[in-house]
Amino acid sequence: MNRAEIIIGRGVQSDHVMIRVLGRMHPGCTDFWDGNRLISPVRVQVGGFIAEIAAGLRTEELHSFRAGLERIYAEVKGRAILSSREHWVELTIECRPTGSLLIFGTIADDPGMWNTLHFVIEGLDQTDIPPLVDALTALEKSFPILGRE
Repeated sequence: MNRAEIIIGRGVQSDHVMIRVLGRMHPGCTDFWDGNRLISPVRVQVGGFIAEIAAGLRTEELHSFRAGLERIYAEVKGRAILSSREHWVELTIECRPTGSLLIFGTIADDPGMWNTLHFVIEGLDQTDIPPLVDALTALEKSFPILGRE
């Protein structure tokens, strides 16, 4: 079984968001809607808070996030957004003109129930983007987008 780990931050010893992809939620499905849902728990560690949720992100959401990261790396401006359809994760990486990054977002343990953690991660810069893009590219190779919307 293919697995992947995406860390947004400077590692697990500092503030970070970690997305672990354990596999496809519906491994036999090849259609767009069921085939692209991933078993993808998310862990956020910020300040004195640690939150873990059992999210179900989608391949196209992660693909769009990678494309946004590549754009802000090339242009040294703008935002890359990871937004899940079910509102498990809303994550924005904003690149300032100096190349510093501001990361902010929310995670929800049960979308629709209003239990959310709002967070901010600072102290990263444009040089933190390439390893993140590489991890997301590897993820896309292991879990390509299936079917059409």
